[in-house]
Amino acid sequence: MADGSDLFSLNYKEQDDIMVGVIQCENLDRGEAELIFGYYTEEAKNLPLFSDFILDTRKAVKVTSSAIGVLMKALDLMRKGKSYAILVMTESLLNEIMLKFPEMFDFYAVFHTIEDAVTFIKKRRNNQ
Repeated sequence: MADGSDLFSLNYKEQDDIMVGVIQCENLDRGEAELIFGYYTEEAKNLPLFSDFILDTRKAVKVTSSAIGVLMKALDLMRKGKSYAILVMTESLLNEIMLKFPEMFDFYAVFHTIEDAVTFIKKRRNNQ
């Protein structure tokens, strides 16, 4: 089985002060989500300070219900003390998840591209 680094990568966008986490697998079940959570928890100790976090799930085609819970727990950790945690996902995955977990979207903004998410964050920062 893959370790978290095979399933998830991190990229710090220094000019924007945004950390981007990218899920690297197409099918995400609870076990894989827990590996990603564990990997991020370990890596977080060595990450530069950042203001906002974007979780890019565009490579994921299928996400199980149990994996959603783990990912939301991870996203809360990623957002802890940060101003924004944003999801980036495909339209089809967004529609599937919205049907199953509509309450999730009361807490997280969702965009279809990293660029749109960064633009949103910058606009919100400028309005504060």
